[in-house]
Amino acid sequence: MKVIKHYEFAIAEQDEMLQIWGEYLERSKKNPEKYPKYIAGPFIVAQTSEMMKGVSIMEIDNDEQLVNYILDLSPPLKAKFELLYDSSSYIPIYMERKNKS
Repeated sequence: MKVIKHYEFAIAEQDEMLQIWGEYLERSKKNPEKYPKYIAGPFIVAQTSEMMKGVSIMEIDNDEQLVNYILDLSPPLKAKFELLYDSSSYIPIYMERKNKS
């Protein structure tokens, strides 16, 4: 499944976050089947704040990948995942349901 990940971490914790991120990249490179695949990003949202915020689009094949991601990066990373689906699959299903009404 594809998800959009909204993430944030405190600017005060960016050194720790970068250290953890580097370790995560090494682990995910050695065992890519155990981690989500990045499709786009991570991107940082341009803003001034005490928090660094951003988004990514990821492909997650199973629960283990999501759990490994969360356990490896949290804390200091806070993340929210939203399911994405191809809108081309929505239209035929919608039309079929509409025609049955």
